[in-house]
Amino acid sequence: MYKELLQELLKDKKIVAVVCNQWGDTGKGKLVDLLSDWADLIVRGTGGANAGHTISVGGQDFIFHLIPSGILHDQNGKINILGRGVAFDPRVVIEELEVLKIAGIEVKNLKISHQAPLILPYHLLIDRIADKNQKIGTTGRGIGPLYADFVSRHSLFVNDLFNPQVFKEKLTKFLNQKKSILDNLDREQAKEILLHPHLGAGKFFDPENIFDIDEIVKKYTTEYADQLRDFIINLEEYLNQAKKENKKILLEGAQGALLSIDYGTTKFQTSSDCTIAGLAKGCGLREREVDYIFGIAKAFYMTRVGNGPFPTELGAKESEEYCAAGHSKEEEKEKYASQVDDLLSKDELSQGIAFRLLGREYGATTGRPRRTGWLDLLALKYSMQFNGRHLTLTKVDVLTGIEKIKLCTGYKYTGPEIFYAGRKLKTGDEIDYFIPDSDILYHCQPLYQEFAAWSEDLTGIKSYPELPNAVKNLVEFIENYTQGIINVISVGPDREQTIIKI
Repeated sequence: MYKELLQELLKDKKIVAVVCNQWGDTGKGKLVDLLSDWADLIVRGTGGANAGHTISVGGQDFIFHLIPSGILHDQNGKINILGRGVAFDPRVVIEELEVLKIAGIEVKNLKISHQAPLILPYHLLIDRIADKNQKIGTTGRGIGPLYADFVSRHSLFVNDLFNPQVFKEKLTKFLNQKKSILDNLDREQAKEILLHPHLGAGKFFDPENIFDIDEIVKKYTTEYADQLRDFIINLEEYLNQAKKENKKILLEGAQGALLSIDYGTTKFQTSSDCTIAGLAKGCGLREREVDYIFGIAKAFYMTRVGNGPFPTELGAKESEEYCAAGHSKEEEKEKYASQVDDLLSKDELSQGIAFRLLGREYGATTGRPRRTGWLDLLALKYSMQFNGRHLTLTKVDVLTGIEKIKLCTGYKYTGPEIFYAGRKLKTGDEIDYFIPDSDILYHCQPLYQEFAAWSEDLTGIKSYPELPNAVKNLVEFIENYTQGIINVISVGPDREQTIIKI
């Protein structure tokens, strides 16, 4: 049923986009996979291997960090493209192609923009050293340092892979520019990090200069270049031709609006703009060209990975510290999997662990536990300013059987008096808008409205009228509060577990 309704929803649309209205991990991969039936081209335009998109098909999970989630439709002639805004790590793409090959999927229709900035061993090294000290909660995939070099006009690009002499000259100049940084690094710490398989397993290390330029040039311009050569395109030319031929184009976002470098929670953002504006630009398009935007949000809870303010987090600061302490999925499953009902009746930290187990909330890239909390409607409404009115709710089935649902509809400010955006915030003030300033947001305590929950199994429901009244009441409340339109409701990880509401 969902396929026919989806076709009706997208009637006369040529370019549609999937973006996240939260802190990422909302199920973009499933929706992109589902929409790939409609699309001719699937284009990813932002982020890098720090994003992990999980797609479940027939009970099998596929996790992609760089390759677009529509790649499972490659054998049906669908074109998947990595755009110019992607932080491109050739090792990751080659490894993902190999995983697909082992699964019986021989990729023939992948395209890569020749203008995408290139992740180098330097970026990975600096990212991993920096996070040991700053504790931002990065994935160590080199994304922040890469984008910093990009805006400083110090990048190498995908096209440089196929010109070995140019690559070597640019890399030598690049590393000379970083000499003051490299000279101050602890050699033993750098060597330890460079022993990781992501960084050449020691081949790139030089005890005197940190990096062996010749080894990097060899790896990148022979092994990597040989395996990627046939995929390279001029993105703008390719898309202009596709538009002339009336091809349907799907844009795949990464991370979420609350992590955007432009609009996210300060000091704890990713390094690209994760809103529709940043996505369109990174895909070689303009925001005004996008006909429809699927803005995804988890319901009726939300998650965050890494550090940063999260007003509705179950367990608050204790949970943030717990999740940063190195606990693993395996540890939590072994210790708590049989105790979920008991955890739900205990303190908030325990409830957060229960939510994590119920929703399988562990990072696809890192495996680390995601922080969990109730759905924050102020944050959702804030993100919709940038990503439009149309909402997709995912993981609606996860909280089936719990006692009640709480939605955040306001904050109480508990910090010291401070001037913010033209007004003074005083201790005890109630706030009805989202504040992306992390120093202030850490002092915002949630104010909740409570709702009846449901006990019925949602995973087999095919249409909106079939949903329990408790679920429909929540859906309608969210629409009224945010002035949004909820068109898609996901009640399970598989493609078929999707309700289209028109």
